[in-house]
Amino acid sequence: MQVSDVREALVRAERTSPHEAAVLIPLVETPDGLGILLEVRALTLDVQPGEVCLPGGRIEASETPQEAAVRETCEELLVSPGQIEIVGSMGPQPGPGGMPLHVFVGTLGGYEGTCSADEVDRTFALSLDWLLSHEPETYDVTLSPSYPDDYPWELVPGGRGYPWRARTNRVPFYRETEPLVWGATARVLARFASLLRA
Repeated sequence: MQVSDVREALVRAERTSPHEAAVLIPLVETPDGLGILLEVRALTLDVQPGEVCLPGGRIEASETPQEAAVRETCEELLVSPGQIEIVGSMGPQPGPGGMPLHVFVGTLGGYEGTCSADEVDRTFALSLDWLLSHEPETYDVTLSPSYPDDYPWELVPGGRGYPWRARTNRVPFYRETEPLVWGATARVLARFASLLRA
């Protein structure tokens, strides 16, 4: 084994992680000025049905995070890649369950309200001016570990008394939105707004 073999394995692992996703913050023109296009997930989905999200999904092994964000947006909104112009990246953010979420910002031109019924119930736009003038409510949730019955406590220094660190998850809510924008989507939008204010 050579260092080059290690490097190649790490590059391969980075590109094929099954636990990374990418989303796009699509900026659209609305009668009230610039807005962010959001989706309401299809009610038939197994994961988070009916919840508000940004277009995006898992990164496939053969693509970059930006390519995944564009592909998923095209699939979910039934638009072409030519309608999307990437403005920039916000880098990876904490996503649902701690999964790295690569966030891109781009304009979506010529959008006519289309969406894939398999994935999206409907779309709506949130005014960028509104977002910039509102802060979400946030609540800290402490996540507690759960251990299987056969957990090898005898191998853990201190056994059952080991001082595990509690993990706290800050959950934001934009209570005034309808439908409700909360969780990972609200976290991404709040960070986006803070970047614009700065």
